[in-house]
Amino acid sequence: MDAEHLIPKKLFFTSGTGRHDDHLVSFGMALRDAGIEDLNLVPVSSIVPPGCLIISKEEGLSELNSGEIVFVVLSRNASSDPGRLISASIGCALPQDSSLFGYLAECHTFDKHKDETCRIACDRAVEMHRTLSGADIEITCIAEDTVVDRGWTTVVCAAVFLLS
Repeated sequence: MDAEHLIPKKLFFTSGTGRHDDHLVSFGMALRDAGIEDLNLVPVSSIVPPGCLIISKEEGLSELNSGEIVFVVLSRNASSDPGRLISASIGCALPQDSSLFGYLAECHTFDKHKDETCRIACDRAVEMHRTLSGADIEITCIAEDTVVDRGWTTVVCAAVFLLS
């Protein structure tokens, strides 16, 4: 396999929340809620390759098989403090010129709603892009938030890359 095969062609966003008495199981439940619990997730950094298409979660999931190794940008947050607000998000800044690459930025916070966490993530992605180019960009974001009730609560957001 040459390097060309490792350049993602597509990307989709997903998010989820999980609750359980065990910290790790609550993370697994959040992945299940996001629809990606049956995949082997490999975290990567924040670059969206030139020409990478953003597709729907449904379309993306239909192209994956259980056990498949997939590359993701993952934002997650967890707490066991009852009444605590937790959130996670991923902001995406893509140039309008599809021959250029874009950026993803994660954010996870306590005591901020998902709209504020999303704004922070988008600001980060935009700032990373602006340091490279002044080109016009399109901004996208996904965010998840919830209040902890009992046990462990986890929120996740993922940008999932597809290689074909």
